Amino acid sequence: MKFVITGGPSVGKTTIVTGLANRGFKVIHEIATAVIKEGKFLPWVDRRKFQAEVLRRQQSAEASILDFSTPVILDRGLFDGEAYYVVDKMPIPQVFDSLDASQYTVAFLIEPLNFFDETDVRRENLQFTQEISIVLEQCYARRNVKVVRVPAMPPGERIDFVHAQVEAYKKTHCFSAEQAALQASHLFRGSAHYVLGAI
Repeated sequence: MKFVITGGPSVGKTTIVTGLANRGFKVIHEIATAVIKEGKFLPWVDRRKFQAEVLRRQQSAEASILDFSTPVILDRGLFDGEAYYVVDKMPIPQVFDSLDASQYTVAFLIEPLNFFDETDVRRENLQFTQEISIVLEQCYARRNVKVVRVPAMPPGERIDFVHAQVEAYKKTHCFSAEQAALQASHLFRGSAHYVLGAI
């Protein structure tokens, strides 16, 4: 089971993901932050090349997940990049239409706070965060991924909220070993398609 933690910049995603990791969940941390820190692909220099690199690595990271029988928490999913193309008014690569959205159990949309914390890797603003939050919800919902909104509240309460939701889905969406293997195989084929394709 794969659970996406999505939302605009400075909404508290990483705090939630870290909190869930501390509670024993397997997590994949945000790819975009790692790419920016490396300095080769920067969104404020070339947004298109940056998003292409993030998508490539995101798909590789998700393809490395072989055990789908237990929850995996993702700090952003494959379709987060599409939302940035939309908000930045860039042509959307066709590759997004070939990606498998059914692999995601739920996308948790972390709603914006009433402030924006700018950092070296985060140069947007609160207005941008509010705008992209709407688009992110649309990108997942239109692919029939269930979107659960996580309202603005203290970090610990947000972590508790997501944790409780994940536990509830574990009880109602238990995978057998055979189902997990089938999903892993399907995702691997999707990853191979992307590697051979072009952005």
